[in-house]
Amino acid sequence: MDAESGSSVNISFDFTGKSVVITGAARGIGRAMVQQFVAAGASVVAADRDRDGLEGTRESVAAPITLVVADITLAEDADRIVQTAVDHFGSIDFCVNNAAVAPHAALLEERAEVWDQVFAVNCRGTFLMTQAAARAMIAAGKGGRIVNFSSGVSTKGSAGAAAYAASRAATEAFSRVAAIELAPHNILVNTISPGLIDTQPKPLPPVMAAALEKRIPGLPLARPGEPEEVGAIALFLCSEGASYVSGAVWSVDGGAGLGGRFTGPIIDDDPRYDWVTGRGQ
Repeated sequence: MDAESGSSVNISFDFTGKSVVITGAARGIGRAMVQQFVAAGASVVAADRDRDGLEGTRESVAAPITLVVADITLAEDADRIVQTAVDHFGSIDFCVNNAAVAPHAALLEERAEVWDQVFAVNCRGTFLMTQAAARAMIAAGKGGRIVNFSSGVSTKGSAGAAAYAASRAATEAFSRVAAIELAPHNILVNTISPGLIDTQPKPLPPVMAAALEKRIPGLPLARPGEPEEVGAIALFLCSEGASYVSGAVWSVDGGAGLGGRFTGPIIDDDPRYDWVTGRGQ
């Protein structure tokens, strides 16, 4: 995307002959990544709990994809997703673990069962998918790429996000360990950490709409990111351009993790450092 006009730019990759598993593929960033990997020539297994959403993803692409309705918190389902790729395409080259949940609640009102479910999907699911994909990649002996997902809230406080932020931080720590252990097998493991991305339900619920109306102008780029802008990083991390990249966390947040929007100008009227700047001499 062009930062000012929002127009698309041409970023191309060639994954002809490669296979990829993408979880959380029923909507949002997951659906965008399915579209992008298909456009790049990859054979795609799209997995999600939501059958109807997966069908919508299938309808959004021009080439055939393989759908798997599954729950990544179950070891047998994670194995089934990966085995589907092996059965259909002979091996799995890339595994993009995008599936996640992000319910928000005040700390003192958070329910333990919700906390457990957030960790089951975001952490256990990522672990199970990483483990299953790595085993298949090692068996094939060709190496591979695993891309996990985090969030900008993993490194800063965000009211209402106790379970989600903690689960995303845990995913980053897990991914670093996976990168170390899988490196001898030429399997590279990286993490994408999106900021505010335009995946919200339309029309926006009133409270969410009001919150975003206040938040967006203060972002460094004064706009949310697009799902395709996140997907472009996943494509890169699976490409030969990232052949020496592993264990890294890639922020896709338009600079939001660094600070707010610059409105300028910069004026230094503090006389204490005139002797440094030479002002007034």
